[in-house]
Amino acid sequence: MSLSEQARTRAALVGTALVVPLLFFHRAAFSEEIFISRDILRVYYPLRKYWVERVSQLQFPDWYPYDGLGQPYAGMPISGTFHPANLLYLLLPLGTALKAVTLLSYVAALGGTYLFARSWNLGRGPALLSGLSYALCGYMVGISNNLLYLMAAATFPWALWGAERFLRQPSPGRAAAAALPLCLVLLGGDPQSFAVCNGLLLVLALPRPGQGRGARALPWAALLIVLGALLSAVQIVPTLHVLGQAHPSAGTLDVATRFSFHPLRLGELVLGPLFVDPEVGAVSSPGLADQVLDSGMGTLWVDSVHLGATACLLLLGALWAHRRQPRVWWVAGLALFFLLLSMGRSLPLYGWLYRWLPLWGSFRYPEKLLPYFLFPCALGAGAGLEALEREPSLRRRLGLAGLGLAALCGGLALAEGWGGLFSRGVVGSRWATPDPAVLELIHGNVVRMSLLTAGAFLLSSLVLLGVERSGPRVGLLAAMQLGVLYLSNQDTYHVTYPDVLEQTPGLVEQLHQHAPDTGAGRARTVNGVRHISPPEIPGLGPMDVASLYLSAALEPDIPALWNLESATPYLPAASQRYADLYTSLPFDTWWNHFAGLFDVRYLTVDGRTFQQMGAPREQVVSVDRSMGLVLLQHPMALPRAYLAPPVCVPDARSARAHLLSASFQPGREAVIECAGLEDPPLPASGEPGQVAFLRYEPEHVELDVKAPGPEVLVLNDAWYSGWSATLDGEPVPVLPANVAVRGVRVPAGAHRVVFSYRTPGRFAGVAVSLGTLVLLVLATLGLRRTSAMYP
Repeated sequence: MSLSEQARTRAALVGTALVVPLLFFHRAAFSEEIFISRDILRVYYPLRKYWVERVSQLQFPDWYPYDGLGQPYAGMPISGTFHPANLLYLLLPLGTALKAVTLLSYVAALGGTYLFARSWNLGRGPALLSGLSYALCGYMVGISNNLLYLMAAATFPWALWGAERFLRQPSPGRAAAAALPLCLVLLGGDPQSFAVCNGLLLVLALPRPGQGRGARALPWAALLIVLGALLSAVQIVPTLHVLGQAHPSAGTLDVATRFSFHPLRLGELVLGPLFVDPEVGAVSSPGLADQVLDSGMGTLWVDSVHLGATACLLLLGALWAHRRQPRVWWVAGLALFFLLLSMGRSLPLYGWLYRWLPLWGSFRYPEKLLPYFLFPCALGAGAGLEALEREPSLRRRLGLAGLGLAALCGGLALAEGWGGLFSRGVVGSRWATPDPAVLELIHGNVVRMSLLTAGAFLLSSLVLLGVERSGPRVGLLAAMQLGVLYLSNQDTYHVTYPDVLEQTPGLVEQLHQHAPDTGAGRARTVNGVRHISPPEIPGLGPMDVASLYLSAALEPDIPALWNLESATPYLPAASQRYADLYTSLPFDTWWNHFAGLFDVRYLTVDGRTFQQMGAPREQVVSVDRSMGLVLLQHPMALPRAYLAPPVCVPDARSARAHLLSASFQPGREAVIECAGLEDPPLPASGEPGQVAFLRYEPEHVELDVKAPGPEVLVLNDAWYSGWSATLDGEPVPVLPANVAVRGVRVPAGAHRVVFSYRTPGRFAGVAVSLGTLVLLVLATLGLRRTSAMYP
């Protein structure tokens, strides 16, 4: 092939990698609509908005004040503080930037899979089929609702591609090409994928062609792991300081294995999403999700895991064609391992790792591991297409197998259509209180998807049996695979109008009027909606209305979009001290006894819950009749900062016990943990102290206090190591007060108290990461210069 032909081929491949994802996601790519589903609205828009606000003012976001009384920002991997894609948020509007990052993730997933397939000697057509099958499979389309997992799934193929090249021919440049994507997996916010990728580097080194090459490659793989960790130190070091203080995301095996992949969904790999309401694009029944599919969360992690009939047929061809190659079965066994691991609640494997593997106990949601099963499956599809060129007899075998599978899917459609084989016979029998409407929906899905899959198998067989030329055959099979993925999964990603981010909900406007910003802390809210019932709005779809409803209800952490704090500990770095108080008590108990203690002044509830609460009318701040929501004010909320006499206790358990005792007097005493310090001062007189805010910023708070006697200044923001304080310029300890917030002991008289926060280990992490990057660049440039001098 001439140089110009190579250039045209490469340009065509790059254009395909860019254009196909845009066409697939045309509802987002060619409109003003933005991605909105689930955590995109609850988590990523608020986090990215805050990052832009701080960085655009040349300030580093050490502390995030908008979730659970505040928590570290840089020490929370989900924040993606250091990922270079964040630069787009400085250049584009919030919704547009997130859409661009999402769409580019699909381009990256396709490109990384293509390159890795090429490194394993697949031709361009088969490698492209692998890229399409992975990047646009049901899981990847569905995970558009959770940006960090999409970015990790899109990035790890690049890390494996770089590692494969480095293991074949080690050099500083190739080491950087492998270690940088590995680092980006963590910087995107997914520690579990980072850990899995590190393990995969060792696995990748083992089945090397040639005797003894695997053992020789292991030290090089270990070097890549070390380099990836050093480049990631900017995120690893701050995260290590958060561990032990943050509320554990997977405190028990039951919590850790929520969102497990259920074996009943295995058929989706071939057929498509069977449990999704096409009008909603999601599972609409919590009972189905929990009682039948054992989700534990009232919904599914992703609504589709569809790989496609054509890809599955070619995967069977690859396994048959390479059945005598140990490396193929090594990869197949690894893929099966991740599939079994993703079935956390149905099999004991995940529980074994949770109990016995260090650090694995901090991870949760086994279904997150499905990309590590689907990626090798997509590679296998490409390998099957490649094998057709070497074994002409395989085309006939696969063609006949496709005809048999088409007949099998047609039979399933008939059995479901006549007798409800799957919907009533399988799903209905597992459901304690089946919903007839949902069973009917599943019935329709099974019939439709079975017929679609039968058609895909039939057409694939006709191409395999009837098209002799390689080029047209590859093109037709790739087109069919893409078409089936589109038809099956187009409804499982969700977009809506950018007005959700730009128009302030009515309750928020009322709240801003009721609690204007005085420089003493933003209004702190909590969501108490128990009966979610979005209204029907003409001209808007279910997802549009659901997004508006969640925003109006001030679901966590959506209030941050309008500079309001959410008291719900929703994000993973929320203080364990506060989260334990919040989650271990019934919500009504927490609201009545502890919300006011921590300056949580506002509560949103639905109308039905409001009636059940029996709250007095004078607590009602505002009513949103269009959404059926009520905004309430706490009748006895304490200020953001106040002075109180101290009650000294030795530890958090004792402090909690005192808070829960009948003798505790909120506002008239402050429970501080002063073990190891001198005895607390004598109680102050009955004269109230005075506190005035001079400056209130996320990492810097200045107050003037006038104490009538020795007292404790309580600042109702989360206590965390990394906070320091000065009293009249002299350092003083920041003590846990009332279990969860900050306290400083002050003597009688007028004083100035300053609280400051810096992410522990941030500068050390930055130095290690930058130093490693500089050394890699210098080594690469030095090697190139040496090669040029001594060719």
